[in-house]
Amino acid sequence: MKRFLYLCLPLVSFVLLASCIKENYDDCERCKLTFSYTGDGTNDIFSQQITCVSLYVFDQNDKLVTTKRIEQNDLKAYQGAKLNLSPGTYQVVGVGNDTNLTEVYDVSAKDLSKTVFRHPNAPEGLVEGNDSLYLGKKSITIPVDYWYEDDVPFQSSHLKVSYTVKGYVETKAQSTRAGGALELRVNNLLPQTDFNNRAHGKPMTYDPQMVFQSNNGDYVSYFNIMRHAKNNDVEFELVKASTGEVLHTLQLKDFLARYPQIDVTKQEVIIPIIVEFKNVGIEVTIPDWMIHDITPDYDKN
Repeated sequence: MKRFLYLCLPLVSFVLLASCIKENYDDCERCKLTFSYTGDGTNDIFSQQITCVSLYVFDQNDKLVTTKRIEQNDLKAYQGAKLNLSPGTYQVVGVGNDTNLTEVYDVSAKDLSKTVFRHPNAPEGLVEGNDSLYLGKKSITIPVDYWYEDDVPFQSSHLKVSYTVKGYVETKAQSTRAGGALELRVNNLLPQTDFNNRAHGKPMTYDPQMVFQSNNGDYVSYFNIMRHAKNNDVEFELVKASTGEVLHTLQLKDFLARYPQIDVTKQEVIIPIIVEFKNVGIEVTIPDWMIHDITPDYDKN
């Protein structure tokens, strides 16, 4: 009886593979991957934060084998990807939320350390901000004789920034200027992230859009940057649009040192800067919701 089983198992495998080829191509997708993202907790919040994924699969020599784009509706149906891969070892990399503000550069370099994702206009040109990017990465080995299932964990590849100006009074001439009276420049930003989730590249300046709120007179700007360490050279310049005069300069590392509750090592973090013009000068603060540890209603994109 045991001898019969040993002879039967290879026959079953052959029948399954034949069925895969002739009857149902989906059965050939011997690799089934799920995606997960827990943020700063333990529960999976992938569907809350990530709406699309571009998947890249490399062999042991860092040669690109296949790519797959998974849109939101596909992720709702199956939070992962099914791949037709031959037996072997692969590096699977997923870039989440890469839309029109993101390009993946040099996937054919045969060196994953040289493959990066960045804004299409980087390192030269106008950049207002980045997508709310996430990176998933997993090394997998597809066996010869059975199907493979695994999970690809994702990590955040961006920092959210909220920059608000209060108390700035504009003249009638300034208020009619296209784009408003104030502009924001963010200098010394690292413009790209590699497939090891490390921000780097030649520092550049972002020009985030500032929106004037007529109901309260505030100027606000919401944008994303790549993940920078606490000790960085990022600088915010508030500029008078009509003359180019720099009204206020803020070093991000000084701001983070002043407000240690802003932890840029966390997965989901907001850097909320408030610049307020007062009779005695300009004061830089953080919003009340951060002082009292309240979760804000912030658009993650």
